Amino acid sequence: MLIEMEIREIQMKEDPRGAQIVILGEKGGSREFPIFIGYFEAQALYFAAHGRQPQRPMTHDLLYNVIDGLDARLVGVCVDDLREETFHGKLMIEQPDGKQVLIDSRPSDAIVLAVKRQTPIYVEDSVLDSVINRGQGEQEPPEEGGGGGGTET
Repeated sequence: MLIEMEIREIQMKEDPRGAQIVILGEKGGSREFPIFIGYFEAQALYFAAHGRQPQRPMTHDLLYNVIDGLDARLVGVCVDDLREETFHGKLMIEQPDGKQVLIDSRPSDAIVLAVKRQTPIYVEDSVLDSVINRGQGEQEPPEEGGGGGGTET
């Protein structure tokens, strides 16, 4: 089952080599978890969340041009798996004939696209339960790529 989420926080560090963090929270609920993302993805997410447009199109804009050019539309994105401390995601694309296809994506890229077009962000219930259960057993905040959070591909 897919659980709708919202962005609760974007944590950016000045050092582009360090991990940035996006906190996803259950829409209308209290469950939340971090995903460690790259600097450039965090910057694109920050721009999208604040309605800022870069001077030149970014890769996410190119992807939207491709989706639009195929007369398809993004209907949502989801974080659907957590393997070896790495989140995996999908773009939920609806084709002109109404058929929905899932396209493998890094969660950070998928979330940027969702924010740009104001489409829903989902997390598979089993992934959310797994992350929440891991986080409850910790004594210290998770390190990059470990504990209750995870990196993403």
